[in-house]
Amino acid sequence: MPKPKKSSGKPPAKPTAPNTSSTSPIPSPFKPAPAELSTFLDTLTSKSHLYIIHLDTHPPAFKRRIFTVPLLLNIFILIILVFRLQRALPTYFYLLLSVLGYDSPANIDKDNTDQWTLLGISGERTLMFAGDFLLFRFVGMWPWDFFLGKGGEASPVGWRRWCRFRDVEVVVRRSRRWDVPLFATERSGEEEDMRGEVEKRDGVKEEWLQEGRQGKLFRERVLPAVDKGWVKSKTSYQMLDQNWDLYFSGMIEAQALVDVGKNEIDDFRTSVLVHSEKSGWLIWEVWREQEEGAGDEGTRKLQLIKNHLTAMGKENLFFRWIEIVQSETSQTGPFTGERQKKAVQKN
Repeated sequence: MPKPKKSSGKPPAKPTAPNTSSTSPIPSPFKPAPAELSTFLDTLTSKSHLYIIHLDTHPPAFKRRIFTVPLLLNIFILIILVFRLQRALPTYFYLLLSVLGYDSPANIDKDNTDQWTLLGISGERTLMFAGDFLLFRFVGMWPWDFFLGKGGEASPVGWRRWCRFRDVEVVVRRSRRWDVPLFATERSGEEEDMRGEVEKRDGVKEEWLQEGRQGKLFRERVLPAVDKGWVKSKTSYQMLDQNWDLYFSGMIEAQALVDVGKNEIDDFRTSVLVHSEKSGWLIWEVWREQEEGAGDEGTRKLQLIKNHLTAMGKENLFFRWIEIVQSETSQTGPFTGERQKKAVQKN
């Protein structure tokens, strides 16, 4: 241990607080993600996205009705695809035989067929090929993703089969393609000449984080998605839009952690998660700010009531009302509407 220096007789200089606002690698309103979420964060296979977690408290019956709509729609599309497949397979089989040189109903007698008829047949078959390609390539992917999932991830049906319909459900949303210029930082498979571009994207991402809630993308993409009224008014499947998708694999993993007791359900209250190359996983606990804001709003309303009564020369009435309310709320049992009426009468 170093020896203490002798006093010089001069008063010690006042210590100056370090300016952490400009040197801190973690921008406001983010902070390091808590240890409680470490297991869940390990299940997020991609660090190149922004994630939103929150709790869905809508009644199970309402969730079931909402989920029934896409379920029936995808079943209807699947029936159309199966019907079209049954009608198209014989036609394509005959065309294949014709191409291979075998006798087939699809063969055309070119010598006895005029050019306009040949052109019409060619156009008809071209439209059939193009129509079937678009039908199965694009429309057909809807039921495929809905029932089986995409990219090795869980599907909506798989999520509902595993989680069922609960009173309180964990919802995980993931940013869509708008985040590519900011968050595409994974280097697996990158060529040597692409490293500069990847580092550039890393810099853009860190710059976006430093901007925080004042940034344009933050205001336009993130803040509306975590608005308290929006989150409470929509069940999970109603939140699919052009900016955010539901991450069903993450929802299953989060619910499993709650079921086995590794996490509490409150660990997944409304928050924003993002991975920083410099600081690791960061979290913005939106729920905490919303609760503090609700408390500030209540204090502001009380102050307005007090100011109004003071202007009327009845400030004592305000304090009398506060005493009665405190007395009633300190008693056992809930502060019901009947007790509130009695408190008003006492006043």
